[in-house]
Amino acid sequence: MNIQQANLLLEKINALHKNISLDDGDISSIERDLMMSYVRQFYETYVDAETTPLAKPTKRKASPAPASKPTPKPVAVAKAAPTPALVAQEPKAVVAPPPPPKPVVIQTPSPPPAPSSNSNPAIEALFGHKAATELSEKLSQQNISDLTKALSINDKLLYSNELFGRDMSGMNTILGQLNKLSNMGEAKALLVNIADKNNWADGEKSEVAQSFIKLIRRRY
Repeated sequence: MNIQQANLLLEKINALHKNISLDDGDISSIERDLMMSYVRQFYETYVDAETTPLAKPTKRKASPAPASKPTPKPVAVAKAAPTPALVAQEPKAVVAPPPPPKPVVIQTPSPPPAPSSNSNPAIEALFGHKAATELSEKLSQQNISDLTKALSINDKLLYSNELFGRDMSGMNTILGQLNKLSNMGEAKALLVNIADKNNWADGEKSEVAQSFIKLIRRRY
């Protein structure tokens, strides 16, 4: 039996129940579906303990990082030289044209940085993803429009303590930045350094980190 998984699920059930209690029992459809999913997974950990021995988790091989696209060369745009003006006072004399203006260089924005190919394989494994197959998994992977509003108070405390060194303000800043990104690739590039700095792959932190990354994936 996976005791760590059972403990984590029990913490989520208690946290969600407490959050619902704070709202005077007014439960939304998402909270109800999440509670059903947590309870089902908690029950399955005990069923699996009776049928099959606990298998050690296998680490996934880090997928090769996409090659970064070459930065396009800046395009130089030159303005046309003005037509020389004639001098009215003296016949056949013309004013020399001014020198042509310097070309204007337009700097094109460089593409967002790709994740480093030398990143920790254990950190890369945290970002592994498989498509949901069961109904409970699909319900728990519904899209999120705003990460800063999707977390309960208990989830914020859990993630800030375990993954952000008890820095709630720093975590909220990162969530705000993730809201502005357009895909999971950009989000991963932002989170890899934070994960490596705060040792997300160590011990029980890895399960909390996978839960957090799974939540971030629902934003895109």
